[in-house]
Amino acid sequence: MAEPGNNSTPWQVLGKQTLYASEWINLAQWSVRLPDGSVIPDHHVVDYPSEAVAIVPIGDDGRILMTDHYRFITGTRGWEVPSGRIDAGESVNRAAVRELLEETGYTASDWQALGKYHPSNGSSNQVFHVAVARGLVRQSDPLDVNETLGLQWFTPDEVRSLIVRNAILDGLSLTALCWGLIAGAIG
Repeated sequence: MAEPGNNSTPWQVLGKQTLYASEWINLAQWSVRLPDGSVIPDHHVVDYPSEAVAIVPIGDDGRILMTDHYRFITGTRGWEVPSGRIDAGESVNRAAVRELLEETGYTASDWQALGKYHPSNGSSNQVFHVAVARGLVRQSDPLDVNETLGLQWFTPDEVRSLIVRNAILDGLSLTALCWGLIAGAIG
């Protein structure tokens, strides 16, 4: 597969001004020079101080464990893979272990990193990591009762059907599942 052209940086950041800041999200206004020399004086950028990780938990029988989650911002409820913020000073792997246990009550003995990506790189610096967890062992009920409304195991064909029917609306979950399917991590 071809890589993008060269290593030049055709857009130049001329200045940055923070408009809003919190521990979860920041909003900045950047001044940017484009390759043709024109300047955008007020390009808005959403800055995420923390990266996030999604876990695709796969049981010994090949089924995928997902959580029933309600998202109040969009008013939607649906199946998602466990995921969450990587805390300050926490590694991607440690965050994945923590999030899996918090949202499902499971631990895993085998981990595979699929990679990372920027879900909205035209307007933010957000970074999502994706990992696959196998060798699952139930330790408890989900620890985070505010996020997990229920758990359900899905066969790979059921996951494909959910994706095709547009029944998975969470972007991190959708990308993680599609990536797992394409990479052969999901049967």
